[in-house]
Amino acid sequence: MPNVNSIAEWLQNEAYTGNKPLAELQLQQTRARILLTVASLTYVILHGEYFTYYKVEALSFSALYFILNTFALITLRKRPFSLPATLFYPLLDVVIVTFGMLIDGGHSSGVYFMLLPIIIGNGLRFGNPMLIYAQVSCLIGMLCSTAYGYYTLQLPVDYTLLFWQIFTLLAVPFYAYLIVKKVEKAIYEKNAAEQSSFQLIDKGPLPVFTFELDAKQVPQTLYVNAAMVQLFHNTQADVLDQPADRLVLPEDSDEMIKFCRSAFRDDGDEIQQPSTSYLRGMDASGHIIKLMATAIRLRWQERWIGVCFLLDITERETLQEQMESVHRQGYMSTLVAGIVHDFRNVLTNMIGNAEVLQMNSSDPVIKQQIETIIEAGERGSELITHLLKLSRNSERKQPHTRTAGSALLQPLENIIGLARLQLPLNIRLVSTIDNTLPDVAIEIIEIEQILLNLINNAMQAIRESGLIEVSISSEDDQKAAQKQLCITVSDNGEGISEEDIDRVFKPFWTSRADKGGSGLGLTMVQRIVKRHQGKIDISSPANEQQTTVRICIPSYRAEEKTVTFPSAVAPYPSNDTPSVETAPQRILLVDDMPDILKVHQAIVTRLGHQAEAVESVDAALTLFADSGSHFDMIITDFRMPGKDGLELVQEIRKRNLSIPILMVTAFGEDQQLQRAESYAVTLMNKPVTIERMKEGIAKAVAASQT
Repeated sequence: MPNVNSIAEWLQNEAYTGNKPLAELQLQQTRARILLTVASLTYVILHGEYFTYYKVEALSFSALYFILNTFALITLRKRPFSLPATLFYPLLDVVIVTFGMLIDGGHSSGVYFMLLPIIIGNGLRFGNPMLIYAQVSCLIGMLCSTAYGYYTLQLPVDYTLLFWQIFTLLAVPFYAYLIVKKVEKAIYEKNAAEQSSFQLIDKGPLPVFTFELDAKQVPQTLYVNAAMVQLFHNTQADVLDQPADRLVLPEDSDEMIKFCRSAFRDDGDEIQQPSTSYLRGMDASGHIIKLMATAIRLRWQERWIGVCFLLDITERETLQEQMESVHRQGYMSTLVAGIVHDFRNVLTNMIGNAEVLQMNSSDPVIKQQIETIIEAGERGSELITHLLKLSRNSERKQPHTRTAGSALLQPLENIIGLARLQLPLNIRLVSTIDNTLPDVAIEIIEIEQILLNLINNAMQAIRESGLIEVSISSEDDQKAAQKQLCITVSDNGEGISEEDIDRVFKPFWTSRADKGGSGLGLTMVQRIVKRHQGKIDISSPANEQQTTVRICIPSYRAEEKTVTFPSAVAPYPSNDTPSVETAPQRILLVDDMPDILKVHQAIVTRLGHQAEAVESVDAALTLFADSGSHFDMIITDFRMPGKDGLELVQEIRKRNLSIPILMVTAFGEDQQLQRAESYAVTLMNKPVTIERMKEGIAKAVAASQT
């Protein structure tokens, strides 16, 4: 038979202290017992049905209970564990709770719930044996109280409720015990993993430092390993207990602080994804080193710390190759599309003027020579069309698949970090990215192309020292009633003159040709944005040294709803179509090229129509809205800087659903042109001849009448 000492030793070994003194836990339990008793007594006094009859007994027993617990508070500090006291106090708790139930009307009293803390509290502190002991005591106490109330006070018994009370006393503590065991195991494994991780970090080849945030939210270095010391060629004393931003250049100090803070962005204990940033540092010899930093929050010795891993990527030649590959494909596609567009405009000018001269000439020899010029222009058009087809065949297919907003965060941080590494030392780059971004129908690589071009343009605009600010956010599009992804890039460089701001999107136009500018960066950005039905705006106030480019791309929609009109339109009239006579029309001509406008106006006039020409979409909309003007038809170019022909068509259709619209295009944006057809637009490709213009006008008029 086991003696008393062996039983006491067994119970003490089962106690769970959680690395705390046993006396401290018992003191906590005693204080909790007193508070619960005060709450129960208050409840019974205010609510107890039989309190008046048992007032003396209840108050006397409560006083005795408080005296015994006060005595326990005194003796526990000297003797934290006593077998008689360990077994006695749970019984005392059961007696006072069941007595309170009796006073309050029997087993259905709300005081019943005080039995659960008795069981769970003893089980948490003294393990499974005391859990069972407390359970049995509570069951016996509750049943005795119920029996006494039934036979002595004639209190009714709800047997269904009594069954569920017994079941609860058995089931709830059992599940609590299982949960605690799992938590204990998880804590043990976590502590073991922390110890193992830091042993590996201390001896590992990767530079690592740990940090925590002080009262001012400034990261302070706590620890550096040997690889960290070797990377910066200094001693641990030089960096320990110092602000973490001392490890990087002053220009990247703010970014380093923000990066370290991001490791503490979650308040809970849940697992978080590591933060990554690209920064510039300097070793003890004064050489610039480029670093890729990754930080994560870690629980260590009852507090949160940040752990940062650094990777020196100064000598990585693949970095430049990656950035060049991002540019190469987009530049080639934009280059070919720009050449095709501009060359077709040249052919339109040449063929149109040649046809006008041919009609005005009566000399057969001269007319034949002009015909030769026109035929040569037609052959040039065929060649440039073939070049465009070859370019399309070589382009990578990019269907408008869905890109989740959550998948954008890390790539955006990475590309901004990569761009920061390419900046001169005198330029700072700061960025803010919303934690929640909308899903978009654009690929990540296209967003990277946009960012790299805009940041590169901003860098070239800064002559000496300056600041580039990048903001990526989710905003509401009030017109479309949906979210949109907005990218804003600002710089405090030399700015753009008022006369040049309308030309920045033209292919091959650049104000920095002497510095290697190609004039294709913003053209490619505009092409990507327009392809995804986005908007791009650029501002550079004359009195402010700041240029801002703002791009907004609509969020992904599973079903794109496009306004479809009843006209069945056949694009690109050809010379094989029979000539059709059309009644004289009053036509509004829109094209950003003055020479092309003159040619089209001459051709339209030659065909017997009246024409008024404007060079921008805004001017066309103003003229169209003028009550003093009336137009029977609109002929517009498709690709124009600022607002293009498709945006003009969308605005016109809001005001007039039936007016004929003929769109002239260099056939460079297939997906956009397919959208134009849904607005009952007749398409005609460049170069434009008199016969094609005649047929295009006839088709547009006929389509509007069906």
